[in-house]
Amino acid sequence: MAEEADGQDTGAEASGAGVDPAAVALALHAAHSDPSIAEDARAFLRNQNSLIDIQKHHLHEQFKNLRLNIWEKRMGLLLRIATGFVGLIIAAGLTYMIWDASQSSGLLIEPFSVPPDLVSRGLTGQVLASQILDNLIAMQNDTATTRPNRSYTNDWDKSGIKLDIPETGVSLTELDDFLREKLGHDVHITGEIIRTGSGVSLTARVGGNGSETVNGSETDLNGLVQKSAEAIYRITNPNGYGSYLAEHDRLAEAISVAKSIADTGSRSERAYAFAAWGMLSGEQEGIDVSSRLLQQAMATEPDNVNAQRYLADLAEQKSLPEQTIRESKKTMSLAASDQLRLNPSNYAGDLNNQGFIDEQLGDLHGSAQLDRDFIQKAPTRAPLPSATSRLAQLDASDHDLAAARAAILNVPNYTLNLTPGFTALAVLRARILIDSELQDWTGVLSETDAFASTFQKYPGLPSYLPTMTVPLTAYAEAKLGKTADAEKHIAATPADCYECLIARAKIAEAEGQTGRADYWFAHAIDGQKSIPFAYYYWGEALLDRGDADGAITKFTIANQKGPKFADQLECWGEALIAKKQPDLALAKFTEAQKYAPNWGRLHLKWGEALGYAGQKDEAQKQYALAAGLDLSSADKAELAKVRG
Repeated sequence: MAEEADGQDTGAEASGAGVDPAAVALALHAAHSDPSIAEDARAFLRNQNSLIDIQKHHLHEQFKNLRLNIWEKRMGLLLRIATGFVGLIIAAGLTYMIWDASQSSGLLIEPFSVPPDLVSRGLTGQVLASQILDNLIAMQNDTATTRPNRSYTNDWDKSGIKLDIPETGVSLTELDDFLREKLGHDVHITGEIIRTGSGVSLTARVGGNGSETVNGSETDLNGLVQKSAEAIYRITNPNGYGSYLAEHDRLAEAISVAKSIADTGSRSERAYAFAAWGMLSGEQEGIDVSSRLLQQAMATEPDNVNAQRYLADLAEQKSLPEQTIRESKKTMSLAASDQLRLNPSNYAGDLNNQGFIDEQLGDLHGSAQLDRDFIQKAPTRAPLPSATSRLAQLDASDHDLAAARAAILNVPNYTLNLTPGFTALAVLRARILIDSELQDWTGVLSETDAFASTFQKYPGLPSYLPTMTVPLTAYAEAKLGKTADAEKHIAATPADCYECLIARAKIAEAEGQTGRADYWFAHAIDGQKSIPFAYYYWGEALLDRGDADGAITKFTIANQKGPKFADQLECWGEALIAKKQPDLALAKFTEAQKYAPNWGRLHLKWGEALGYAGQKDEAQKQYALAAGLDLSSADKAELAKVRG
């Protein structure tokens, strides 16, 4: 059996196979009875242990190799992924370079040709081109416009940037230049300066778009550089150049430029030029010319959002509130689509036009807040002077006279003002509204007299006065007892002017002609049924006549037309006090306060209602608020009386 066992062991080692368990059991049984066999069994077991160790080591190495192979495959896969990702990045970068080059439309100014003697004195071609570039950038920065500007830059700074593309001998800059040259729309500005018999001649060439030569003395090189820059600006950005001229009181030149573009420009340029022509002509030639040109602008290009916006302004200036709402809604619709790209980001224009709509419906406080938002969000400076002067009017109409004065003071802080005449007119109206709120009728008339010098500079502005200031000044004349003047001036106002019709009624009321006043109130309502103001003023007149119930009827309708109009709420409260219903009056005053929080008279009457309701301490708080706000002389006297 021992021999059999040995034979099995040898075979196992030779084959590398495992040991038969039955043979091991027989060997162990024999070893128990025979010591020699026991020694052989121990040797056998040692050999088996060694074999097992070898097998374990072999398996361990196999597992190590297997894990290594797995990691090698993973790293290979990651490397292929990374290579593919880098390839995608390169492809994306090249795609972007191609797209960016195709969109390129900059204005690149190259070194000019300069005589050697000027070069020796430091006026190299690069220096001359840099001076022209500086003037171009200054003019562009000094132009109020809502249109996107093309960038002016030099064509030499980028030459210092060189990153070679491996194995090509081509730099990224050279590749970018090649793509822009083939795919882009950059315009290269070149030129030279030469001596003439009487001085020097400076010529600038703007790609294939034309050239301009200016002549002058060598001692006036700065002036020649400025003239050359203006010529380049006119060729490369004609509408911007027109705006630049208007802002620098060169209105006749600005209008001439707008006319020329309207005749010969591209679709978008013509649309913008027509709008600018209509607006600028208003200051110079009057409201009728402006209206005709803006209508022509819209007929020429129905997507002209700028002309449409000016039409909304014009409707407001003519005191046609329902038309103002319609034109403003149309403006917002065109601005949303902006087919001609005349209105980048709408420069918060949606806020501005929504403010127009809110104002016509009596939400003066909300409109003023939108105007503040508009001023803060406008990405360009172009509309800010006119927006700020409009804000002054809104604050004054909302009885916040401190805010109105602050807005007026802020208007001169803007260095760019595309329509200085209209801005001045808006400030005039704001001042008149402030004086009217304080019942300073003499002040109302003196404001207009002080404005007379502006007419010499902007001869078209007087045509706007019949609808923008005469309703206020004629009423002031009536309150001062100048009846003939009041009647004469109000009679000359347009028959469809809403504010003028209300003023006719108020003047008749001031003269004690109640029947005539009622006629004009009704006539104003017939023309603008959805607007709350005529209902309110009629109710105010009825209350002054002692007809509290009739007044409340009018205030109720006014509230339906303009629920956020504070004036009809406050006057409704006064009517309820007259009916000895102070608790109901308090509700109206509380609501009115949401829409006119800084109205001195509101807090005065609120305190009065609280006093009638027996809330003496609360009444004193309202009186204290009223004392800190603007009040007319009559209201100040009443406040002093109720406070004891």
